[in-house]
Amino acid sequence: MFFVGPAGYPPGSKGALQAVENVRKLNLNALELQFGRSVNLSVERSRELAPRARELGVALSCHAPYYINFNSDEENRAKSEERLLSSLRSADAMDARIVVVHAASYMGRSPEEATVAVIRSLKRIRRTVVDEGLRPAIGLETMGKTGSWGTYEEIAEVMAEVEGVEPVPDFAHIHARGQGCLRTEEDFRAALEKAMDLHPGRLHCHFSGIEYTAKGEKRHLPLESKEPDFALLRNVLPRSGRDFTIICESPDPSGDAVLMRRMLE
Repeated sequence: MFFVGPAGYPPGSKGALQAVENVRKLNLNALELQFGRSVNLSVERSRELAPRARELGVALSCHAPYYINFNSDEENRAKSEERLLSSLRSADAMDARIVVVHAASYMGRSPEEATVAVIRSLKRIRRTVVDEGLRPAIGLETMGKTGSWGTYEEIAEVMAEVEGVEPVPDFAHIHARGQGCLRTEEDFRAALEKAMDLHPGRLHCHFSGIEYTAKGEKRHLPLESKEPDFALLRNVLPRSGRDFTIICESPDPSGDAVLMRRMLE
């Protein structure tokens, strides 16, 4: 089964509850709530979303604040850990399956040192997650800039050490970091299989077009840019035998999510 929807509220949505309803009106069945600067949805308000989303068949997920970096100084690392925990608490209240996170930047350190820092923070977070009985998975997103932590290999190292963690393949990021590496169905199949090898269940993914430089990601582009081409991924997904959530992160996330949904029907 495919769950397809936008990153953020559809146009005209006045609050999260209406956003869920508007997603359904667009014939979409997924919504990723964006906690871009902070977790702006309380646990109490999050609880209101769960029954309505279940009624409408909309799969909810969350994106943790962008100001997270587990490979930072002690003060900012502690703030980053609390931001992810706040995201997980709200996500749990709304019955969201996963919270996506940009885990770290290299900050002049080696990738190995950054990975160690990510593991340490996530182990601390997981202790609280277990103590509080929080259910959402932590989704580590593949990152598009060469200075950002988040390759499949790095994510695999974390998953070997920390429970409750999944890969979140962002195909635009993979394309940008690989200097336009997703050009054929076989390219997409290989990128998808890396994620499926790491996680046996339903896979949470991001898609958009993207502009890139030698340093990787520059900015997201509409689906029509075909950088990369969603039609190639569409041909690969049904053969995998898996369930997928596909979140659109283009400049028009709702409009392009509708196009993606139609292509998958």
